Amino acid sequence: MKKFRKILALVLVALLAVSLLAGCSSDSSSGSDNKTVSKAKPVIDINNGAACKMAYIPMGAGQEDFPVILKGMQEAIALYPNITLDTYDPGFNPNNQINLLNECITQGVNVIFINSMDATALNSTIAAAEEAGIVVISINNGCSGVHTAHIQNTTYDAGYEAAEYLSTLVPAGAKTVILDVAAELKPTCTMGQGFEDYATKTGAFEIMEDYAQSITSIEVGYQAASEVLTKYKDVQVLYCVNDNTAIGAAQAIEAAGRQDDGIIIWGYSGTPAALDAIAQGKIVGTSYSDPFYEGYAAMVSAMNYVQLGVTGHNLGNEFFSNVLLPTKNVTIDNVLETIRGTHWDMSAYNY
Repeated sequence: MKKFRKILALVLVALLAVSLLAGCSSDSSSGSDNKTVSKAKPVIDINNGAACKMAYIPMGAGQEDFPVILKGMQEAIALYPNITLDTYDPGFNPNNQINLLNECITQGVNVIFINSMDATALNSTIAAAEEAGIVVISINNGCSGVHTAHIQNTTYDAGYEAAEYLSTLVPAGAKTVILDVAAELKPTCTMGQGFEDYATKTGAFEIMEDYAQSITSIEVGYQAASEVLTKYKDVQVLYCVNDNTAIGAAQAIEAAGRQDDGIIIWGYSGTPAALDAIAQGKIVGTSYSDPFYEGYAAMVSAMNYVQLGVTGHNLGNEFFSNVLLPTKNVTIDNVLETIRGTHWDMSAYNY
């Protein structure tokens, strides 16, 4: 069912593009491949060779899902040599992202994709880009200000569904710590809130602390989990909103000599290291997503918007378009099947 929902989400994105294009075209006829004859001329006619410049600004070149997202984008434009896609490295610095956004505005790009480091700090610069006629699409970590669209794997539902699954493994009121994102990312990264809402609704977990991490890395996850293990001797569940945090937590439990205490660790994303950790029994599971589809969906959306000349700014949207792709719970029961079908690079592991 989850796999079907993911496919359905992508189909809906494609149907949205088709329906919007149909809305500005009262007549069409077949011609050569990839060409559409329409009474309404596209603003940027990418199907007939018009140049289109796009830029992708991730959080940093070291962002783990960056190459997978990029691969999805590149596959979507494989038949379009007239579309150029440049990538940038802000080095996990929101100020650098602002500078790169301004550079893209100056260069006159048509589309900017961005994984925002801060949900609010980039808003004014993104607004300036949209006012200049640039389609801005955020991916995963979004911005709270108006822009054309936001593409991400679901976060709230992932947290809620993870809690629902874990409630079957622990006694009611299991003592739990959420290793969460930093406050500035919580508006768009709501896994922890989803988990907490399930706990409040059902009483399945006692949330002892929502621990905000500065960044979600293995090192920070290790440090956070070490502090939690010292502070809460009876903790039973560590819900981690990122797989790197989960890996760091598993290392902290091992370093503390508590690997036999039965502490449950759950992650989010489905990175190669996490999938391997599940297969090895080091963490219980993760909310899996394949970033390839985020990149593909973002690019298909962008190709639609540039042909229509649509931006969030010129539509006067109060809320931007939000496309959610589903996640699925991955545990020891389905991890090998997931590994076989993933776009993540598993070459460092023996599967």
